[in-house]
Amino acid sequence: MLGTKGMNSLVEVEEKIVTKKRFSLAVETMVAQNSSVTYIDACVAVLQQKGLDYSSMKRLLTDSLKAKIEEEALSLNLIRGKKGNKLPL
Repeated sequence: MLGTKGMNSLVEVEEKIVTKKRFSLAVETMVAQNSSVTYIDACVAVLQQKGLDYSSMKRLLTDSLKAKIEEEALSLNLIRGKKGNKLPL
């Protein structure tokens, strides 16, 4: 049976492990707290906070986060759209 010290260290270890869900939640929280932060910037900031390499971002992105980043990149003309031209509405 673990004591309080053992439980605390177990919680610390779990917090250091970055999963898709935790990464996505951290990015979404950062964007929600500060409307001037983009999803791309939030992803980079979370990676830096966790001390992770940028190459690990690919495995941490959820489908919904990928879609939001892609939409953001399209609006900033960082990538070309796959579906042709879009009328501004």
